[in-house]
Amino acid sequence: MKKKICLGLMLACLSIGLFGCGKTTADYVEDNMSEWTSVFYYGEAENFYASISSGVREEPYLMNGSSENKVDFALLSVCFNEGLGQDLIKATLTIDGTQSEVELEINGLNNCFMVDLERRLTGDEVVTLSYEGQEISLENLSNNFVVNDQQAIEIASAELEEEITKLKSGSHLNAECYLRVLDKQANNFDGTFWCFTVINVENETYSIIISTADGSILAKT
Repeated sequence: MKKKICLGLMLACLSIGLFGCGKTTADYVEDNMSEWTSVFYYGEAENFYASISSGVREEPYLMNGSSENKVDFALLSVCFNEGLGQDLIKATLTIDGTQSEVELEINGLNNCFMVDLERRLTGDEVVTLSYEGQEISLENLSNNFVVNDQQAIEIASAELEEEITKLKSGSHLNAECYLRVLDKQANNFDGTFWCFTVINVENETYSIIISTADGSILAKT
């Protein structure tokens, strides 16, 4: 009898391994993250503001519903109150006392200047940015988030469980997921929020915005 029970348990475990029955919705999401931001720095000057989002993301970065190879990233973004009429700027970035000149290209989607530092920040770094004689300190705002990146993914997975379930195929998810931070000036928001997005292979998207203060859902599309 004991042998039969053991055999039954083994077969059940094998079935879970083969068909993904033991995976939660959050597990599917985490396995298919094409951008996972975990650290966020932010600072403001008189006529511009700057941020650094850091974590891991897909390389090459393709929004095609499939999540492939992952690399570390630290995306520096500089946004001006008024257009500069140019496609390229140079600034000086200092991280923990190490100074370097960075070249940022304009992003036509939001008219901010961006560059990937191709590294992952821990959140403990001291960061300053200098541009045209103005120097600002970038503060790690994510240190003060009540809802961290892991919790944001769990909240998003629960909120979008019905939509995500439809995209499951055995142990595979026919979609890719993104977790970003919206800074307090993006889209005229008064605060900083998590933005979670799912994109399937047919380019359909599902998104929610989550409060970093209490985990409440502020918008869902």
